[in-house]
Amino acid sequence: MDFLDELQHRPLLGDGAMGTELLALGFPPQGCLEEICVSQPDLVRGVHERYLAAGARVISTNSFGANAVRLAGHGHEHRVNEINWSAAQLAKEAAQSTGAYVAGSVGPLGISAAEAAAQGIDRSAVFLEQIGALLDGGCRLIFLETFLDVDELLIALHAKHSLHHCPVVALLASEEPARIPAAVARLRAAEADVVGVNCVAGPSALALLAALDDPGPLAAFSSAGLPESRAGQLVYPATPATFAAHGLALVEAGVRLIGGCCGTGPAHIAALAKALEEAAPGH
Repeated sequence: MDFLDELQHRPLLGDGAMGTELLALGFPPQGCLEEICVSQPDLVRGVHERYLAAGARVISTNSFGANAVRLAGHGHEHRVNEINWSAAQLAKEAAQSTGAYVAGSVGPLGISAAEAAAQGIDRSAVFLEQIGALLDGGCRLIFLETFLDVDELLIALHAKHSLHHCPVVALLASEEPARIPAAVARLRAAEADVVGVNCVAGPSALALLAALDDPGPLAAFSSAGLPESRAGQLVYPATPATFAAHGLALVEAGVRLIGGCCGTGPAHIAALAKALEEAAPGH
């Protein structure tokens, strides 16, 4: 049974945040989180393994910002292939004995369309380079996540389609209900296999997706709420129990792929895994 087949039979549980986990381990906020797939692979592998132990059936690579535009801010713009290939390999190694799916994580470029044009940046070429490297590393599922601009998301989606027929999940980071139906319709028309939202709080994700008149599989990767600064550290308000309750409500509303975003860790995923198991028919 492959990823899309399994989604038809049961909800699938994804992992939680990678970045906040690495920062909690002491990695400096100004550092390049994606580069440590090469320089400190055990840190990244360890995060993957903790999510798998918590019950995740889908894990995403530590490659969210590993495109040439974002990597240029750290002087790594010529290491796109190396970093993304390494990210894919680490996740594959962690998942090898579990049967979990490995998704190549691709985020937005971090610049506007006007800025890209002014700098002579071909956005499609940038996405082609990153997604190609993730595919070379063994990913057969792509997550396009945390996109604010639907047009940019469609550029990334078309780039993926030109490279491989594997499934793709397209996720918007928006808390504007009025935007979602039209955006989802455009993504479905462009043959996104799974669409949804991420990086919004659980209640917002529920409001955004529950009212959608959309027959295809939906995804939600909620954050743990808006962080607060306490003693110099960012603290997210949603406890594992609260996160699990919102996640269960999303699944009951029709979401098939569920996981966490900023501020969620293995404890949040473990709580959601338990809630899903207890709610399963015949439990």
